[in-house]
Amino acid sequence: MGKIFSVKDRENAFGYVLSAAKECSKIIALVQVGSGATGYRDERSDLDYVIALDSDESMPEVMNYMHGKIAEEYDVLFFKQDESRHLQCYVFSNLLEIDIGYGGYENAAAWKPAFKVLYDRSGTVEEKMIRSREWMDDHIYGDKQKKDIASACEAVWIRLMHAAVAIHRGSLFRAIGELEYVRKLYIDLLGDRYRLESGLNREIDRLPENEKEAIRSTFVTGENPADLWTSLLNLTKLVYQELEGNSVPVTQEMLLEYYKDLKDGGERWNTRSGPPFGRTRERSANCSWKCCGRYTARMT
Repeated sequence: MGKIFSVKDRENAFGYVLSAAKECSKIIALVQVGSGATGYRDERSDLDYVIALDSDESMPEVMNYMHGKIAEEYDVLFFKQDESRHLQCYVFSNLLEIDIGYGGYENAAAWKPAFKVLYDRSGTVEEKMIRSREWMDDHIYGDKQKKDIASACEAVWIRLMHAAVAIHRGSLFRAIGELEYVRKLYIDLLGDRYRLESGLNREIDRLPENEKEAIRSTFVTGENPADLWTSLLNLTKLVYQELEGNSVPVTQEMLLEYYKDLKDGGERWNTRSGPPFGRTRERSANCSWKCCGRYTARMT
């Protein structure tokens, strides 16, 4: 493999893609997105584009055209095309990455605020993208938020219980795994609320400092049971705060009693010992103990 790409290499690739796009009459506009649209984050930033086509029917032809032009000029180390997402990903031998999305120009829309129209034969794409910003975040995050809340309500309580049992038993790697699962759900919820991309924590650095500090309070840095209990308690409080107003089968109070029972050396919970949280048998409005018993079998 040759040397790692330089800023000059990136500039040359930018110019080549622009030139190749202009040569194709079916490409109505080329839009740069990502950090490059506002000046690049640093010397390792990649190139991201959206190609606006004369029609969706042209997509296979134009995707093949761009692949051929780029492969003709550059040593492509990796290439992937995802037709369902209308996306191509290129990585050159110098590790410069280029991502290109495709769509009809009549439906042009900006998923993120940062974009720059490099050329536009129609003279309409930029205005369409500007207007789309008025509703795009709600379109993206509104549906995602509903799904993430539903997933969290269904899963967090049982995962937190699994983590508590694992700490109690000394299965500390299992406990860490359960905590990491719940933390991901919590971060997804935060991302939805702040309209930030949470996959792989992609934009989570942009959260307010108090929110990042709260996430840090759930980090696990070792296998000390006392530290794991602290992380568990912090994560329980945070995720239930984020789910406030939504129906979770097991309440935070019930979980805290369950933790206390384990820490105090209470009887081991199994499918024969009746309902969990033995002393109160309190139920939430949507909870039948049958569901808890069904999950318990996995923990024994």
